Amino acid sequence: MKRAILNMIRVFIIILLFTQSWNSLAGSVNDDLDSLKVKKTSLKEDLKSGNFDFHFRSYLMSTINSGEVINYATLAAGAGIGYTSPEWNGLQFRFNGFFTYQVFENNIRIADPITGGGNRYEILLYDMNDVGNSNKLDRLEELYLAYRKNRVKLVLGRQKVMTPLLNDQDNRMRPNVFQGLSVTYSGLKLKTTAMWINQVTIRGTVDWYSIDDSFGVYSFGRNPFGEPSNYKGNISSKGIGLLGLQYHDQGLTVQTWNYTAENVFNMSFGQVDYTINFPQSTRLHLGVQGFHQFAINDGGNANNQLTYILPDESASGIGAKIGLFRGSHSLSFNYLGINDKGRFLFPREWGREQLYASMPRERYEGAGGMSAYVIKYDLVTPVEGLFAQTGAGLVNHSSMTSFTTNKYGIPSYYHFTGMLEYRFKNYFEGFNLQFLAVNKSAKQRSGLLDSNKINRVDMWNLNFIVDYKF
Repeated sequence: MKRAILNMIRVFIIILLFTQSWNSLAGSVNDDLDSLKVKKTSLKEDLKSGNFDFHFRSYLMSTINSGEVINYATLAAGAGIGYTSPEWNGLQFRFNGFFTYQVFENNIRIADPITGGGNRYEILLYDMNDVGNSNKLDRLEELYLAYRKNRVKLVLGRQKVMTPLLNDQDNRMRPNVFQGLSVTYSGLKLKTTAMWINQVTIRGTVDWYSIDDSFGVYSFGRNPFGEPSNYKGNISSKGIGLLGLQYHDQGLTVQTWNYTAENVFNMSFGQVDYTINFPQSTRLHLGVQGFHQFAINDGGNANNQLTYILPDESASGIGAKIGLFRGSHSLSFNYLGINDKGRFLFPREWGREQLYASMPRERYEGAGGMSAYVIKYDLVTPVEGLFAQTGAGLVNHSSMTSFTTNKYGIPSYYHFTGMLEYRFKNYFEGFNLQFLAVNKSAKQRSGLLDSNKINRVDMWNLNFIVDYKF
């Protein structure tokens, strides 16, 4: 990895020197034609005109489980700096890095003595693959070379990606970052994206992974035969192909995405949103979204005990939203349904699904034969800079022992969230404070063992985040 980074840096320097030499040559020719022309600036002065950015973040998180099982708490803090160069004839580069350290922790690195279960949420503030590491948590994140010509932009290297399924899932200390080549065209109404990805650094880790090694970094649940999934280290895939189209015009937004994990699966996602304006600052928002997935070849491994997705699994889902916006208030009703022809499988290592019915601290990945009903309410409070958000949902999973449709054995549950966010202005602009409280309660508690509940249901998850960026 270090050799690859050094090679990329060498390429950047060569390109910069070539660009400056060309500019100097062009400047000399122009000076011969116009003796009054001001001499070009130096490379040092050009680099100084780039943009530095700074990010500080602290994160206090605690999970409170019901009964006698263990509770958790930790405080993490960290900072990072980045640099984006000016453009030279369309060329530009960027890099940034971040370090994290643990201020304190309670129980996050020990197994629960009753159930044997480990920590689920807090450990992702650090490095889940090196749980003893509490202060050597630094990583080089973005490192890319970009070229822009008119409305087309090419980016080569380590970069952030934002799509409905594959994204930075930036709700811990550090986000996902993807390595590859992306090409985007940005028109007035239409944006198209194409990308090939061959590596990823994953939230809750400090390492970079090839795509086939990224399967199974997080908890991998059970296979359809009811046995612990065994695909970690056994998947063969050269990378991820990504294609996207986004269109917006007069209240209508359409987006389609296709994700191909080479030799493993294909996932298509589509969403249509339409906003109708009424008098008195009132708007009606209607939306529908859906996805369909199927295996490619043997789903990553010819041995069905080691594969990621069985060849006959074919999950589909549909979501809907109706929302009413008036003044400072926003209320929406959201739905998601997934069929029982397989499990909705998209590696959690690659992002957090952004579905209408999505809520903090839970995902629908790994589910089939399920339905979710969610109400969300947002408020711009009378206090300048203060925003509030609440949510309540019912998630109906298939039976915890239905191995073909419930990968993680999650019971049906009620889901409640409350969030307050304050964004500073004037002198402290860039400072954000956020408090998030999440409660999940089992729909039917009879017969549930502590091992079914710990870090899943009958629990609270509390978060206090301080963020500062400039």
